[in-house]
Amino acid sequence: MTATITPSLTERQIADYHEDGYIIVRNVLSAKEADELRRVVQQEVKRDAYPSTLKYPQPAKYTVSGNRLAEPGLTAIAEHPTVVGAVESVLGQPAHLTAYVAYLRTPGDKGAGAHCDYKRWRPVGSSMNWVFAIIPLTDFDAAYGPFLVSPKSHKLTQVIDKDAHILDLNRPDAEQLAPFIDPELKAGDLLVVNEHVWHKAPAGTTTEDRCGIFNKYCAVNAPPAAGYYPYNPAALEALSDDGKRLIPVCFDKPITTTRLLIEETSTQESKFLLHRNGEWKLPGGEGWEEEKLVGWDVGARVSSLQEITKTELGLDVPWMSYIEDVEAEDGICRIYGFSDDDLDLDGLAKDGYDWFTKSEMQQRLGESDAIYRVVDTWHQADIIRGKGKACHQSRTQFDF
Repeated sequence: MTATITPSLTERQIADYHEDGYIIVRNVLSAKEADELRRVVQQEVKRDAYPSTLKYPQPAKYTVSGNRLAEPGLTAIAEHPTVVGAVESVLGQPAHLTAYVAYLRTPGDKGAGAHCDYKRWRPVGSSMNWVFAIIPLTDFDAAYGPFLVSPKSHKLTQVIDKDAHILDLNRPDAEQLAPFIDPELKAGDLLVVNEHVWHKAPAGTTTEDRCGIFNKYCAVNAPPAAGYYPYNPAALEALSDDGKRLIPVCFDKPITTTRLLIEETSTQESKFLLHRNGEWKLPGGEGWEEEKLVGWDVGARVSSLQEITKTELGLDVPWMSYIEDVEAEDGICRIYGFSDDDLDLDGLAKDGYDWFTKSEMQQRLGESDAIYRVVDTWHQADIIRGKGKACHQSRTQFDF
């Protein structure tokens, strides 16, 4: 795939994106490049794809995703300079690749109805500033099945309080959607779509596969509230030296534990709940994936951490937001944060648990302690955080 100098979008194009919720860049890939990549995707789908319960060419949507970007022929599109340049122009920030997704829809698949992909329970969908970068590898027309968008539909979702530490959103009203339009995407075009834009993909009529790249990128200062997808060293090494910056986290160990920074904000100086069992630690324990609605988009530990805090503390945590990952001997510990101004300070300070202000933590643990650094990261003013939820909350993700 030919590498070219990254063109930035014009101010007019960026303004159009913010107004309409999407922008189209034509002919990013040549016909030959699109055809070659389509053939690679087809080969990879035939070899191994999600869902594993189905086998090509059964009617379905198949995905080759995540760490599979390291497969020969799949890597370059993730760091294509025109794609990354357009993405970063509309994000207004350097980008992280939150999901690599090559997908193929076989004849007979029923397509997808109207929806938007801001999803608080998924690593790919829970950032407060992310985009699709869609590159059709076949025409997305009436024969293959179009990709339709509802212009300006991203404006139906708004931040409730822009000054809040953790941002919340209103529930969009689907009754107010503008009529869907067809951007008339051809193989090799690029469609950059805002996370809150509603879209749908009706079924086609052709007897050939419909293929496309549906990568997702977030701004580096807006991490997914559910936590990043965990890339492995092979995926990182497959990218060029310049492209490696797109990978947000990279582990050669599994995520084995998860912990929660619990902040009580009713007093002038916030207090944080720690547990002492030999040494002071954040509440938490063994972390696991939920069984439903996860698929290839792994990494979230919200549900397991909710269960741990309920069992250990009797505390219902309705949401949490990813902070960072810490490496330990047996694996990775994924750390989240939660704040509330109405916690039971006395009731939670028992059985080895106690509250610390940041200054008390500094005196007791020291500024070099990992927990103290987590608090610093949690309060970092230039990070835009949203609310992460568990898969079992998917139907109530906008509830308070």
